[in-house]
Amino acid sequence: MEGIIFKVQPYQEHSRLLFVYTNRGKVTLLAQGAQKVNHASRILSQFLTHIDFKEGKKSFYPLQEGKIIHDFHEIKNDFQLTKYAALMLEIVDHLVVENADHSLIFNELILALKSPFIDLSALSFSLKMINLLGYGMDLSPDGRKVKGVSIEKGSLVYQGEADQIDLDTKDAITLLKLSVMPYSSLDQSLNEHLDKIKEFILKYYSYHLQTTLKNLQ
Repeated sequence: MEGIIFKVQPYQEHSRLLFVYTNRGKVTLLAQGAQKVNHASRILSQFLTHIDFKEGKKSFYPLQEGKIIHDFHEIKNDFQLTKYAALMLEIVDHLVVENADHSLIFNELILALKSPFIDLSALSFSLKMINLLGYGMDLSPDGRKVKGVSIEKGSLVYQGEADQIDLDTKDAITLLKLSVMPYSSLDQSLNEHLDKIKEFILKYYSYHLQTTLKNLQ
């Protein structure tokens, strides 16, 4: 089985607990001896590491036959990139429930982490997860002139409507692109509007999911 380590916690004197997200859901692995400097599993047992391991029968079991698939060192070597990756893992940690479509979410996570622009893919992942978590926005225009997007309504606001907008039309286009485009197609032309998009996502999660995304603050 393979998974992404989204949280690591020291356990007893020399071990670690690895909280891992897989295409079947979350599991916790006991990495015995991983706190020791010279232990074979120390490098593997790190936050934001894509690993392969022997599957157990429950949701908590010892790490066995662990191997690194991808250590994402190019992300870990940059603080800002690590923070964007941590945003995605924060969403997985706090909001993905047991009966979620884990296969789909795991695939989205891997694609986002491997994309060329992690800042864009993290925001795109955050928006795609809104739909997968059941709080999706209606961003499909109906032919009327669009004024912007409302967090409260979770939809477009049209000219003549009294609803307050949180993004204007120009920023709404960027929001739509990040919501629907494949991670591999995202490019830096979208960077101009990212600050407003970040604020929008932060407020949307707070309003609809009662969750503060710490890595987006």
